Parts: sequence; C-alpha cells; structure tokens
Amino acid sequence: MATLYRKYRPAVFSDVVGQEYILTTIMNQLKTGHVAQAYLFCGPRGTGKTTLARLLAKAVNCQKRAAGQAEPCGKCQSCLDITALRHIDVMEIDAASQTGVDNVRENIIENTRFKPSLAPYKVFIVDEVHMLSTSSFNALLKTLEEPPEHVIFILATTEAHKLPATVVSRCQRFTFQRIPFSLIKERLATISQQEQLSVSPDTLNQIALKSEGGLRDAENLLGQIAALGGAELTPAELAAILPPAPTAEALTFVEFLAKRNAAGAITAVNELAARGINPDYLARELTMVARHLLYIKILSKLPEAEAVGYNSELLDRLTALATQFAETELIRLLDLILKRRGQIKTAPLPQLPVELLAVEFLFPNENASPPPALPPVAPNAPAVTPPSVVQAALPQPLPAAPAIVLAAPETIKNASVIKTALKSLKRQQLPNTTLEAIQAKWDEIVMMISKSSHSLTFILKMCTPVTIDENGLHLSLPYAFHKEKLEEHKNRRLLEETLEHFFQEKISLVCKTTPVHQPAGETQPAPANLAALATEFGGELMA
Repeated sequence: MATLYRKYRPAVFSDVVGQEYILTTIMNQLKTGHVAQAYLFCGPRGTGKTTLARLLAKAVNCQKRAAGQAEPCGKCQSCLDITALRHIDVMEIDAASQTGVDNVRENIIENTRFKPSLAPYKVFIVDEVHMLSTSSFNALLKTLEEPPEHVIFILATTEAHKLPATVVSRCQRFTFQRIPFSLIKERLATISQQEQLSVSPDTLNQIALKSEGGLRDAENLLGQIAALGGAELTPAELAAILPPAPTAEALTFVEFLAKRNAAGAITAVNELAARGINPDYLARELTMVARHLLYIKILSKLPEAEAVGYNSELLDRLTALATQFAETELIRLLDLILKRRGQIKTAPLPQLPVELLAVEFLFPNENASPPPALPPVAPNAPAVTPPSVVQAALPQPLPAAPAIVLAAPETIKNASVIKTALKSLKRQQLPNTTLEAIQAKWDEIVMMISKSSHSLTFILKMCTPVTIDENGLHLSLPYAFHKEKLEEHKNRRLLEETLEHFFQEKISLVCKTTPVHQPAGETQPAPANLAALATEFGGELMA
C-alpha cells in the first residue's frame, strides 16, 4: 500500500498546493514554448520541488499535450512512464550518493551527447545538488552553460547557499516557500474525507502546526493516523503520534520570571528534566512563547496561524502574561533563550543553560561583587578632615590620578576558579579508540591508503604507532624526510580520514622521528621498502 504522500502526489499542475507564482511562470513558459534549459528549485523540504520537476518533465514530453496548453494529459505512454519513474529519457539523480566527478561525467555529461530515445527532451533531475563536490560542479559548468537543445536540467536543493555562484547564474532560480497553515489544513481535510478517516479539526490543526510548512511531513503524520484504522483517536494515541509541546510548562517558567522568582523557575526546569522532557524541546517552546508575547505587545493580538497551539485556557494565560513585560524585556529574553539554547548539546547537564537563562534574565546587573563595607568609626576617634577642605587648602589643584579598583578577595578567588574551568573545557578529550585497536587494523589501514597513494604506503610501512592520548595518535618514523612527507596536508588528511572511516571518530596525528641506532662499525643493509621508496621518489640509496 502506497503512503499517503505518494498516493496523493499531484499528477497535474492544478493539484499543486501553494507556490502560485512558480506555477504561473512555468505554465506560461509551456504555453508559449519558451522553456528554459536549466532550472534551480530551492526551498525547504516537502514544499513540492521534486513534484514540480516531474510535472515539468511530463509536460515537455507529453505526446498529447495540445499547443498553447500547459497541463500534461497524464494518459499517454510518456506520462505513465514518468509517473512510474521508468522513462528512459527522464533521469533522476541523487547527488547525495553520487557526489564524485566520475558520476557526473558518466551519468550526465556523457548522456547529454546522445539524443532522446523516445521523447522530445532528455530531462535530468538532480536532487540535493548542493552535495556535489567542487570538481563535479566544475565539470558540469560547461554543459550547463551551453547544453544541447534536447536537454533540460532541473536542479533541486534545500541549501542553495552552498551552490557556486557560477552554477546559480546559469539557471532560472525559483525559491519555494513553506506551505501556509490554512492550505495544509484544507489539504489534510480533503485527504481525510477521501480516505474516510475520523480526524477531528483540532487534530488537523496540530498536524498542520507540527509540519512547519512541509506538506509531505503533514501527509506522513496523517498516514500514521490512518494506520490506526480510521477510528477517532484517544488522547493517549494522539500523544503517541504527536507528542504534545510543553507549552503549559513554558508558560509556567515565564510566569516565574515575571514574578522575579528564580528559585521557582529553576525548580520547574529540574522537574521537567526529571519527567524526561528534553531541555532543548523546552527551550524551543520558550522561544515560541516569548515570540508570541512580543506579538501580543506589538500587534495587540496573536495571529490566527500562531494561536493554533493554544487552547482557551493557555491563550488567556499568555494574554495576561504579556501585560507583565515591556517590549525591551521580551527582546532581551529572546536573545538569552537563543544564546543559551545553543549551549544545551555541549553542557555537562542539559538543563544547566536553561537554569542560567533564568538567573541571567532576573539578575542582569549583579555580576560584580559589591565593594567591602567601611569599618565603623569609634566614638573617641579623632576627627578626619573632609577631603573637600584638604583640597581647598592646596595651593593649586593636583592633576587627577587614574582610578585603581581592587577586587575583593572573593572575586579574585572566583576568577581563578572560572579560569581553571575554562582551561579544562579547552582541553581535548582522550579518543575512545585504543592503541591496540589501531595496531590490530594497521595493515588494513595501509592497504586502503595504497589505493590512493603508493608513496605514502611505503612510508606507513616504516612507521610505528607508539601511543594515543588527548593530542592524537603518535607515530614514530625513522627518518626526518618521512616525517615531512607524512605531515604534508594532503597526506595527513588522507590518513586521518582513513582512521575516521575505520574507528568512527576524528583522530589527529602527531609525528616524530626516532632514529635507528646501530653499533659503531656495523652497517645494516637497506630494507627493501626503503629501496623501493627511493625509487618512487626518483633517487637511489648510497652505500
């Protein structure tokens, strides 16, 4: 059984949801016969890039499309073959798995030289094109600039900023937008009716909100609900498919901030962590709550598309909470949330950045230690002349001396502790891979590298892994020129990438020479590997 997003994938342009200006432009090109030879479709996932690419391939190769019309018939052999992904002249290439220049030459450049077998055009749909290597892009440039008349390129990507400007300039670029909430909800309701699913409007709201503008994601979530048999979902079943966002908990946290109750905010964070709620998930919801509070302050209400995640009770709490903050406070809160959220993945305790967020927001100007109090004055102590009187008695004003502020002893102690902690954070961690594991695999590592570099193979056969620590793998080499050769950027990179392939972690290299000591008066014949190495470099061994 086909998944819902495949079953309901648009078969004609009129079925496409959203992207109106892109549809209008491409359909007008088809009607007038002025189709471009290279397109770039970029935008978020699940917004219709691949679907529209296939529809364009259908339209230009449709055997029954009338002149002046854009829609493919969907019934001719060409349309049926493209829908089934078996058309010999329409090639879909996954650039994520075929990044090398050889793949581009074999799959694209060589194929463009031959005319289509069955259709008017050869269409190349290259998905995730930003994954191609630099050499692949360079090889593709000339073909993109002057493609044969029978070839159309459609490049699709979610990260257009990674594409070279030379590639982008040779394409007609179309930027796909996230599908509006109302259109996603309408589409889900239509599919639910056709599939005879009993899905409540509130559930459709949650699915549309969870999809974040991606129609494919929304249809996938609806498919999970359809797998339950189409019955009305219980709250427990809905929570299993759509885990509820901790909106109420995020509101409680912000309410503690409004009351300047740091202890309550920190306790709430730890209670959520004990319940298994991911602090990053909480921080994301805090971002949404603070953003919505700012919306209410500026717009006096929350837009309909933003209010779907709140029931009436939560919406009343949000509206009341907005009156307790100024706009500048909400901006500062958002800045702190964004800064601290980025620290959650690397923090020793995941909830620690959220705790620091509460303290930093409530005590923004209390970082410096207060100056030490002056000692009390004894009753019979001699009078001290005020500074103003002493200054007036001087013959002329003295030049102002630079102020010197001495830190309190406790401040100095804290600074020392912080400095030591920062040093420990910068210290590299000991790799998980052991020296014994590397030694056991060393011959296999050398064998793999031999496929890329023969000269490096000879050097590796003469070096010895001696230890591994926080600085990396220490290699002992007998001669200085071995060390210099291995430390060249391309050779070091090749060996480090091979180690990462074998042991699934980044291991740096530390090379050092360990000369071979021989008793006086004795000579040792040169190893066969050393002789071969000298020949490799165009030299010879001297007796």
